[in-house]
Amino acid sequence: MKTAVACTAHTQSAVLHRLHLVVDGNGHRNDLCAAPLPETEGIQVSEALLPQIRTVAALIAAMRYDFDSRSPAVFTEEADWFAARILVLGVRRFHLDVTLMPMLKSANRRAAAFAACRKLPFVPAEIRMSLHAGRPANLLIAETECSMHDCGNIVANSLALKKQLPVFEI
Repeated sequence: MKTAVACTAHTQSAVLHRLHLVVDGNGHRNDLCAAPLPETEGIQVSEALLPQIRTVAALIAAMRYDFDSRSPAVFTEEADWFAARILVLGVRRFHLDVTLMPMLKSANRRAAAFAACRKLPFVPAEIRMSLHAGRPANLLIAETECSMHDCGNIVANSLALKKQLPVFEI
C-alpha cells in the first residue's frame, strides 16, 4: 500500500488549518450516531463522507486481531479512529480534554506502526487542551495541513476535502 502526496509536505512548521469534524459513524460510540448536526462557527466536515478514515481504522484494528478467534462485537477502538484521522487527514493537533492524552498516545503508536509497515509518512499528532468544554460529543476540532475554505455546507466541504486526501494503492 503506497500513498500519493497528501495536502502538503509533512513538516512540523507547516501552516495548520482548523476543521470541525462531525464524527457520526463510529461503531464504538453509538451515542454519536443519534446526535443532531452540531452548530459551529468553523468549517464542518462529515467523517461519514470520508470512507478512507473508516477503512484505515479497520485496517489498523486488524493489525491487533487474532484471526483464529471469534470476531469481537466492536472491531475498532477509539484510538484506531484517531490513528486513521492522523494518517488520512494529516491531523497535527486535536483539541481534546486532557484526560484523552493516553488514548492519543495509543493512537500515535498505532498510526506509527501502520505507517511503518506500509512505508507511509508519519508525523505524530499532539493534543491542544480543549477550551471548548460545551462542544457537542459528535464534534471533533482538529488542525491539519489540508487547506480548507468553506464551500457553503457540510457535504460540499467534505467532498472538497476528500479531493485532497491521499490515494492508497495496494
